[in-house]
Amino acid sequence: RMGGVLTQQTLVWMGAGMAFLLSAALGANDVANSLGTSVGTGAISLRQALTIGALMEFAGAVLFGSTVTKTISSGVVTIGATALASPSSFMMGMVAVLFGCFLWMAIATRFGLPVSSTHSVVGSLIGVGAVCGWGINYSAVLNILLSWIVSPVIGGFLAFVLYNVLKRTILNSASPAASAKKYLPFLSFVTMTVLSSFLLSKALASLVPRERIPLVGMGTGLIAAVVSATLARNWVHADVSQEQQRQEVEEMFKIMQVLTACLVAFSHGSNDVSNAIGPFAAIWGMKTGSLLTGNVTSPIWVLVMGGLGISLGLSVFGKPVMETVGKKIIPLVPTNGFCVELSTALTVLLASELGLPVSTTHTLIGCIVAIGIATGNRSAVNVKVLGNIALSWGVTVPVSALLTVLCYWFARPLLG
Repeated sequence: RMGGVLTQQTLVWMGAGMAFLLSAALGANDVANSLGTSVGTGAISLRQALTIGALMEFAGAVLFGSTVTKTISSGVVTIGATALASPSSFMMGMVAVLFGCFLWMAIATRFGLPVSSTHSVVGSLIGVGAVCGWGINYSAVLNILLSWIVSPVIGGFLAFVLYNVLKRTILNSASPAASAKKYLPFLSFVTMTVLSSFLLSKALASLVPRERIPLVGMGTGLIAAVVSATLARNWVHADVSQEQQRQEVEEMFKIMQVLTACLVAFSHGSNDVSNAIGPFAAIWGMKTGSLLTGNVTSPIWVLVMGGLGISLGLSVFGKPVMETVGKKIIPLVPTNGFCVELSTALTVLLASELGLPVSTTHTLIGCIVAIGIATGNRSAVNVKVLGNIALSWGVTVPVSALLTVLCYWFARPLLG
């Protein structure tokens, strides 16, 4: 037995390194979700998406990153007095969580499979919790498993309805130009109200009191309605063929789609950075003693590290998942890409309001499939790619758990 190699200080450094790597894996996989559809529709190039994503995610993570660790507050594991009595073992457990989660996210990204970082962290926590004798809260786990079904169904339903409304009111009307001028300001109002409420409730919760969020959202919506009315008047021409008018409408939706994607990426950075730095915050809290008082917050340098990791991972390794989401499931155009992104944001907003567990990744894929069905071209849905994605979702929790347990067992004898 080789005791004493891993001191508490070493575990803190290992934890920081693994948290950075996990942030990068999270950036490469999760973030591609928010921008993949914009690349798929040609609204922006892959390089532009990588740049916008990196900037938005970094800003979200550093400016509004969740400072309180989600890992323990998500209620999946209950850490009792026994765990807290052996700090090194607890810290090693959290390093193993970071490692197991990173490994699975990296494998999934390599094969271009969009998986949920939240579910990966949950799997890792269950694994280490079972081995270390921490209490596992099975109702919280069941809730998270339910989100696999709930997320794509709600998202898909909203996307289906939204696309059909858009098709009926604008795209298939006798004069798409006239219809766009008539309905676009209203659509912009709804979009910006939803997105700014989404952002305020998830990312910028500290800025605006909860009861004022709808008011601020509607104010932003009104500004957007005025801007889009002005744009529509100058952009879409009624004196060209119906097909030409449709093309002009699609061009307008590119702007709305990119705007939606930017806000979703910003929100993602602020919300999901805690998946990567949460376990490290617990290690840091154990070292500094703040975990024992129940007041675990991450220092700003940890948020910066998470933000840099996400941006680096997205810009270097983000391409495979982006291509799966944007191009391989169904062919996308700006109008239906916009429906996918707005429905995803709306679902996540509704779910967090109702306290339902929801995965952005799963919601987005559900929306894309629903759009494939709504366009009436079911054969366009790539069933093989979809099957691979569904399989990767199913194995996320057990595989993350297994990798974490193996890491913990391997490193346990080295503890100081």
